[in-house]
Amino acid sequence: MTSSSPWPIAARIRSKSGPSSGSIPFNMAVFRCVRVAAWCHTRAWQLYVVSPNEAEDRATLSRPLEGEISVRKPANYAEITARVEAAAAASGLRLRRYPIDGLGLDLLRVDIAAATPVAARLAVFAGTHGDEPAPVVTVLEFLEQRLWTRSPSVAFSIFPCLNPTGYDLGTRENKDGIDLNRQFARDEVPEVRTLRAAVADDSFDTFVDAHEDPEEVGFYTYAFFNDNSWPRLIVEAVAEQGPIISTPEADEHPVEGGVVGHGDEETRDERFREYMADGEWPLPFYLYDLGIRDFMTTETPGMIELATRVAMQHAARDRLVDLLTASRSVDA
Repeated sequence: MTSSSPWPIAARIRSKSGPSSGSIPFNMAVFRCVRVAAWCHTRAWQLYVVSPNEAEDRATLSRPLEGEISVRKPANYAEITARVEAAAAASGLRLRRYPIDGLGLDLLRVDIAAATPVAARLAVFAGTHGDEPAPVVTVLEFLEQRLWTRSPSVAFSIFPCLNPTGYDLGTRENKDGIDLNRQFARDEVPEVRTLRAAVADDSFDTFVDAHEDPEEVGFYTYAFFNDNSWPRLIVEAVAEQGPIISTPEADEHPVEGGVVGHGDEETRDERFREYMADGEWPLPFYLYDLGIRDFMTTETPGMIELATRVAMQHAARDRLVDLLTASRSVDA
């Protein structure tokens, strides 16, 4: 839960690979070391620097890094648009724009063709909630740094920010106070209507619905794949970059080893249909209704620093891509 006061700041940190790096000067009187447990393959206890965030309404856990890494979220949707345009132009990628009724803004989509015969088609969605910046930063880095080149047999469709007004406001909801991620059963909300139309005729093999949990200090995922080993392998890759949730519950759902439980394969469709009956569909329900059965929702912990969250999002996507391409190679 959101803390009513800032957490104290740790006086010392220790990297994963070596002893303490020494004292860090802070102008606060109270210091405290915080240990974050439940990494998927725990090597040793790790110490984290803890400080209040800019709004001073919750703590920020900063993972000790080998060198200083600066990650800045885009100031607004205009900057996101400009960076997407520049990245697409620089690499000759197909940029599609879908006007959003009443906003004077476009939903952006970048399609990246496979460089070799296509093994799989993967979609990545970011920015459904405006107060979850790490997924947006991650897809911008993916485009700007040409990270798709590590997977030449995969065709990507990238949706950098689904909620432009929410992003500008820094709110979960859009400017009208509507949570888009409960509206995908119908075409009533302009942003949702636009996205539904943009993907209605696609045939993605899988997708990543990239999110954050602003009140968590550890990663978790809702992951649904025919191969039940994939969620664990994905979480293991994420654990190389940051902490995994250690509590038995996440967002009121049971969680084990960073993976939210959803029952066995035989009951999955039945449970999905039960969830969908109330009409409050998140994006994955709409895509599930279109026939996509393999996918994951990533939830990076909003209470740790941005650079680590971005690294965790990259790790989850990359591990999924590796698993997907390996499985398709075997099938071929």
